[in-house]
Amino acid sequence: MNTYTSKRDQLRTAAGIILVACSLMVFDVAVSALNTPALSFPLEGRAEGEFPDQWIHGSKSALDNTDPAVQVHAYNEHTYILRENKAINYEGAFMYLFFGNGVAMLIDQGSTSSPALFPLRQVIDEIIERWETQHQQPQTKLIVANSHLHGDHYAAWNQFVDRPNTIMVGLTHEEMMAFWGIDDYPQQIVTYDLGGRELVVTGTPGHQGSELAIYDGWTDLLYTGDMFYRGRLYLEDWEAWVTSIRKLRRIADRNPVAHLVNNHIEMTSEPGIDYPIGTTWQPNEPPMQMSLDMLDEAVEATYDINRPGIYRYDDFLIYNQVPWAYTTDL
Repeated sequence: MNTYTSKRDQLRTAAGIILVACSLMVFDVAVSALNTPALSFPLEGRAEGEFPDQWIHGSKSALDNTDPAVQVHAYNEHTYILRENKAINYEGAFMYLFFGNGVAMLIDQGSTSSPALFPLRQVIDEIIERWETQHQQPQTKLIVANSHLHGDHYAAWNQFVDRPNTIMVGLTHEEMMAFWGIDDYPQQIVTYDLGGRELVVTGTPGHQGSELAIYDGWTDLLYTGDMFYRGRLYLEDWEAWVTSIRKLRRIADRNPVAHLVNNHIEMTSEPGIDYPIGTTWQPNEPPMQMSLDMLDEAVEATYDINRPGIYRYDDFLIYNQVPWAYTTDL
């Protein structure tokens, strides 16, 4: 046997071994997928969860802050709430990560684009990796979506554009509505299947003309984004917000609601008193979650307010067609 023939046979043998190894790998992945237990997200009952006793809230000296850039809190095993460090950006925006079978959805991407300052993608990848291991859910697809189209909620969207196995919902009104299947914004109420987890989605303009509210029937959380939270409710379209807030009340009438969750905290724990705009240290914050009683107070306000201005309530301020730069600070 000459040297050429010997090398050719060795190459054939090596190629055969590689082919068998690849086939076994594909088979193993397929078998793993078949053996993956399906997660259940029943609408009956309620998947309970917990909020932290206190969120990270900045520090007196932003330069000396030692908190993580992104606080990660597991509300329950399939629901995560994240908060941006206020020492990095005063907005201190909240973000949400919902898991279903084979899929996760990230709602909003914070106020800071730099991965060096705000490594959101790295944090999300780590959460997904741990979740996949814990629940035997390989190859989880990520959907990157948004509550509305203001820059303090999609700044880190760019960190995900080259991420594999990821759906990027576009940053235009048309792309947002097409993804959710909303043809008649804002009136239409649609149901979205997130891997067996049912989300009810509808338009809630008033703060911004593409805003959405999401009701999660598994946890009974009603997500209201920027149109209703403990802070300054900046309303560009009063009539649209009136319709939206009353619609939320109707949704809550038809569905059990454990908490209303949202995007910011700007109030202090003293009724009716907010932190000044741009505050990077809020040691006296109230909880982020809100109650149906607070929603009822907002609904009642829609019958009392009839002109532009700033209106003060215990848990929120209504800035009716008043620029955000105006303040109640004395």
